[in-house]
Formats: sequence, structure tokens, C-alpha cells
Amino acid sequence: MTLITKGMGAIIKLLPRSKKVSPDIKSVKPTKDIKGSVERVKSKEYLKRIKKLDEATEKVSKGKKMMKEGQKERKKMRDTGKAFQFKDKKTWHPLKPGDKKTYKVNKKGISEV
Repeated sequence: MTLITKGMGAIIKLLPRSKKVSPDIKSVKPTKDIKGSVERVKSKEYLKRIKKLDEATEKVSKGKKMMKEGQKERKKMRDTGKAFQFKDKKTWHPLKPGDKKTYKVNKKGISEV
């Protein structure tokens, strides 16, 4: 096993490599107002967090609104006889047109099939 690793090391040494060295960064000048700079960075981050929180809250409220609309739509379908829900289940099922008469309907939907 050591013979293989020595051979791999020799192969790696033979491969051509670039001799370039990265230059030092000289374009960024030091900040004179360090305390003010830190405060600016903190305030920008705080504003970003406020914006993210507002967006998340908006998404939740939209989701709740969409959920309420969906519930209203299902209830309307149940009341018109287009869909039903078994008494002990949470799932909803569509009714074929004209099948409403063949099922026993209760307040929640259909109790027996």
C-alpha cells in the first residue's frame, strides 16, 4: 500500500502546475469611521430581517385566505350536492350528476353509501 501512495505522490509531482501567486488586496481602503460602519451594517441587516419577516407574514396570511376560500368552495359544493364528506372522515369526494338521490344526506354530507 505504501508503494502505491509513493507512486501517486511521484505522479502528482510530475504534473505541470501554475507558479502564479495571488496578489495582495490593495483596492479596499481602511474605514476611518469604524463605529459608524458597524452601526450601518447592523441597521441594514435589521432592515433586511424586518422585510423578510413581513414577507413571511404576508405569505401566511395569503395561505390562510386561500384556505378559507377553499373551505367555502367545498361547503358550497356540498350544499349544492356536487361533493360530499363522510361523517367520520376528513376527505372530500365528488358526486356524479344525478347520484345525490341515491345517498342519504346529513348535515356534514353523506353518512352512508
